[in-house]
Amino acid sequence: MNTSIGLNQISREVLDFWEREGTVKRVLSDSSRPRVFSFLEGPPTANGRPHVGHAMTRTIKDIVLRYKYMQGYSISRRYAGWDCHGLPVELEAEKHFGFKVKKEIEDFGIEKFNSYCRESIFRYVDEWEQVDRLLGFWIDHSKAYVTLRNEYIESEWWALKNLYSRGLLVKDFKIVPYCPRCETSLSSHEVSQGYEEVKDPSVYVKFPVRGQEGTFFLAWTTTPWTLPSNEFLAVNPDFDYSLILVGEEKYYMATAAVDRVMEGKQYREEKRLKGSELLGMEYERPIDFIPAPDGSCRVVGGSHVTLEEGTGIVHTAPAFGAEDFEIGRREGVAVINPVNASGKFEDDRLPWSGLFVKDADPKIISYLKGRGLLFRSGKVSHTYPFCYRCGTPLLYYPLEAWFIKVSRIREELQRNNSKINWYPDHLKDGRFGNFLAEAKDWALSRNRYWGTPLPVWDCSNGHTVFLGSMSEIRELGGEVPKDLHRPYIDQVTLKCPECGGEMRREPYVIDTWFDSGSATYAAMHYPFSKDFDPSSDLPVDFITEAIDQTRGWFYTLHVISSLLFQKNAYSNVLSIDFILDEQGRKMSKSKGNSVYALDFINEFGADAVRLFFLSNAPWRPKAIDRKLILEMSRKTIYTMLNVYQFFASNANLDGYMYRGLVQPKNILDRWIVSRVNSTVRDVTREMDNYQVHTALKLIMDLIDDISNFYLRLSRRRFWSDEMGIEKERAYSSLFYAMLNTVKMMAPLTPFFSEYLYKRLVPGGGSVHEERYPVADPDLIDREIEGEIEFAKTVIEGVRRLRQESGIKGRQPVTEILISAPGSIPEDIIEIIAPECNARSVRYIAKEKRPLMHQVRVNMSRAAPVLRSKVRQLQAYVESTEQEEIYREVSEKGYVTWEDREIEKDMLEITEVPDPRYAYLHEAKSDIDIFLNKEIDEDLEMEGLAREVIRRVQVMRKEMDLEYDERIVTTVECSDRVKRALQQHMKMVKNETLSDSVIFADAPGGKEWEIEGEKVRISIKTSPA
Repeated sequence: MNTSIGLNQISREVLDFWEREGTVKRVLSDSSRPRVFSFLEGPPTANGRPHVGHAMTRTIKDIVLRYKYMQGYSISRRYAGWDCHGLPVELEAEKHFGFKVKKEIEDFGIEKFNSYCRESIFRYVDEWEQVDRLLGFWIDHSKAYVTLRNEYIESEWWALKNLYSRGLLVKDFKIVPYCPRCETSLSSHEVSQGYEEVKDPSVYVKFPVRGQEGTFFLAWTTTPWTLPSNEFLAVNPDFDYSLILVGEEKYYMATAAVDRVMEGKQYREEKRLKGSELLGMEYERPIDFIPAPDGSCRVVGGSHVTLEEGTGIVHTAPAFGAEDFEIGRREGVAVINPVNASGKFEDDRLPWSGLFVKDADPKIISYLKGRGLLFRSGKVSHTYPFCYRCGTPLLYYPLEAWFIKVSRIREELQRNNSKINWYPDHLKDGRFGNFLAEAKDWALSRNRYWGTPLPVWDCSNGHTVFLGSMSEIRELGGEVPKDLHRPYIDQVTLKCPECGGEMRREPYVIDTWFDSGSATYAAMHYPFSKDFDPSSDLPVDFITEAIDQTRGWFYTLHVISSLLFQKNAYSNVLSIDFILDEQGRKMSKSKGNSVYALDFINEFGADAVRLFFLSNAPWRPKAIDRKLILEMSRKTIYTMLNVYQFFASNANLDGYMYRGLVQPKNILDRWIVSRVNSTVRDVTREMDNYQVHTALKLIMDLIDDISNFYLRLSRRRFWSDEMGIEKERAYSSLFYAMLNTVKMMAPLTPFFSEYLYKRLVPGGGSVHEERYPVADPDLIDREIEGEIEFAKTVIEGVRRLRQESGIKGRQPVTEILISAPGSIPEDIIEIIAPECNARSVRYIAKEKRPLMHQVRVNMSRAAPVLRSKVRQLQAYVESTEQEEIYREVSEKGYVTWEDREIEKDMLEITEVPDPRYAYLHEAKSDIDIFLNKEIDEDLEMEGLAREVIRRVQVMRKEMDLEYDERIVTTVECSDRVKRALQQHMKMVKNETLSDSVIFADAPGGKEWEIEGEKVRISIKTSPA
């Protein structure tokens, strides 16, 4: 591994080259090609530093876009994007100013608060652009779409008016997921990103039945804080219910729940009835500080009641639950809501007024216990939704809000999803498809400040106007502010087109996910600009982001495109899992284990981290592994660099210039050319299917074949003295392999590929503007590839046999025998022989393999009456030629012993090698390999000479000598080593390029221990 050239050094040289030649600008602006591949950047928010996960996502994007460009596509919309609005930005601003509640923002001033938000979102934009540059992510920042721009907002206004006019955007009073810390609602796709496993109270509460002394309805809840708002108990009319006597008290509950709830208690069932028979019964509320409204405190039916947990009787508080709210609406009763927008009780009638509701749970449980209305309490582990931005437990809270009626188009969402290629494909009908099948209406409006303003104005007479453009403000007598954000847009008043009265804007902003999900059209200022046509520009060909975007950006893009254009927003989507820290933990700022992209790139180099990101499928999590990062660089970049340096050193000496592939004749040349083309074919297939990690594995296998097989076996051809046609063919084949490998590597390792391409093709421009290799089927020879694979199997098998037998690779052996189906071509034997370091390598027929047959008598299978005879047979077998017994068993299927037939299955016959041989059977290819372990003195001397040769070659490398540089070698050694070198002097001189080998004292030389002998060697360059 040549580490003299660092990856960061390579990157700097290439970055300078790209800047000097204008390469990036030229590629980004190239729209001349007839085929178009469209892309859409998922917009990050630049108010935080880019971390290693961002680097991975941007790497995958760049790989795909480079590949498609090299295939001859123009890349449409290769633009950056910035997501600017929403809670993440506001929370950072609140933290900066020390605000805890929304009122502090309003007291401070919305204008000043939003001004800080606008400034903060671009705080780290320089670092993001620096990371993109250093990572090699070619994306146009000069044309970046920015969601805060008036033009972007105007396109969203057009979309919202479109939905409103079609009855798909409506105002309603509903129970919504609500963050009391942020004091705003959340959409279902936001809620899905924030579930955590928690322990909550588990309480069984007694509700006294009116008119039945000592009798209770027993209900279970994990939210005791909702009990002051109880208005109904719900049962399933179709379930069986029991009246249970426990001591002196009676309880109504579902029959199926009795054993579970009453575990450990003595009870008797007194009565069984249907749930429908309980309907209309009245009860006393266990917490009644707030009077119950008329029509409440009775049992009602509810299909949502299940038997999986609880008692089959559900405490119902219409203020805090979607099903509860619908029951309250159905029954026509007023809602009891003593909880304010901050999630605290705000009613002086309650002893817990002023407490956050979750903090009041223990006190409420204590109160129930004191009144004798607590049957049992404990803790339960379950998943509960938290605000995915600030981490506060969510409440289900009654709010008036604007909703997009996504539930109306569920079938269309699923049809459009069927047209998308998902990577990995299980997300299509799994995580994503399941979410679409139950798609909820989208709670769009937010009671916040920094966001796209909802374009709805109301007048005092109840008239509503939804605007779809800035020009409509003017048409209704308003003045368009320079900035459409709050508070400026709040100051715009309009003239009501129906009554002429003054209209004021409802002070909502919208869910920031609508911003990012609108990128397909709003980034192009559609429909006000003609740069986008949904009939031809949708779906975009490719998007990718992290796995959490299946219920974020991927979802909102899909929903909005289906709503507005009745088609899917994208054709291919690749989901990327998280990068974990070195301990396998998810990274977060709160844990302090985040690794930032800039630091990561500077530590390892861009190409190294890009390779690491492809060490397994992008949709599988991967922990940072420094050893793996270095190993992948070694196997790809540095191996290719060493191949090039070998080529360049020899080609420069010979004055070789590549002028195209010379038709290969040598089997190794034909094989490597075939391997290149079959790899191009397979890599193209994998890249076309977005299997970039598999494509890398195929390229790595090819690099290994070039370096560790082709080059190793061809080395002497390059060292030959004459520049004949055979040597030219070898150069041509090697150059062809390097050039095509570099081009395949270009999308994956853009810096190294450019670096090496410039050396292979001086003055040839950028590799990234070259066409991606196309496989030539005429150059693919499956037969030769199979034969070489056979040779590699044999060579690897011999290596394993040597290892098992304790015979070093440099120690020659007498013979290697190979038995395989069919014959072995002579040229394959010629390839195998030098690598096996054997005097003889030859094929043998199956029946001539040096195997012995071991025969054992299986006494357990012998019938008792035969056992005495079998024992005699066993003695006979042990004293007789086993081959004779084996032949008789093979031919007849039994052995005749006196007057009895001994069945074959009573004999256990196994094949074992002749003790002189080490033996290996390769089951996959049905190859038998035999290595003769007997080593005579001549072989031992040759092996010793080869060990000395290896040490001299190590010393040449340490002195950084050129491949052709001649040396004088001095050896200080024992008589045994001297004899070995003298017997094989020609080989020693040829292998080490020694003009002479001198046996003398070698002061200042390097001492080695070789086969138990101390040998001191010194080398110096030969005089010219």
